Amino acid sequence: MPFRLIYSSEATPGLAAAELEEMLAESRIRNQVYGITGVLLFVEGAFLQILEGERDDVLGLMERIERDPRHRGVKVFYEQEVDERAFASWSMAYLSPSAEEVAKWAELEGATTIGAVLASIESNPGRLPVMVVNILKTLAAP
Repeated sequence: MPFRLIYSSEATPGLAAAELEEMLAESRIRNQVYGITGVLLFVEGAFLQILEGERDDVLGLMERIERDPRHRGVKVFYEQEVDERAFASWSMAYLSPSAEEVAKWAELEGATTIGAVLASIESNPGRLPVMVVNILKTLAAP
């Protein structure tokens, strides 16, 4: 049964676009090797990532992320076995939405910064399944 984990972290100050592109390229290659799929959101210097795969592989990746100097303040919001992967087609999809878009995906009213969105998600992780569905709709849009 697939395992899903959703976390956020802060990017180290001054993370350059080239570093982010390199991180994505490395992640896509490594994720294919380990059978991990998901999506990475980068908003206002914060990462919000959904990872899916075998439990041990996803947890092993989280350990690497927690040690990665490009991430600070890692917070796991959700970890659970799921019936099926939501992001089975993406070794690592990437979106760079506004905080308002993420708030809309999570069906939050009035959250205008990524900090406010993440605080709302942390206090009510029940919003995460609907957010996953809305991210999928965005990725599937032409």
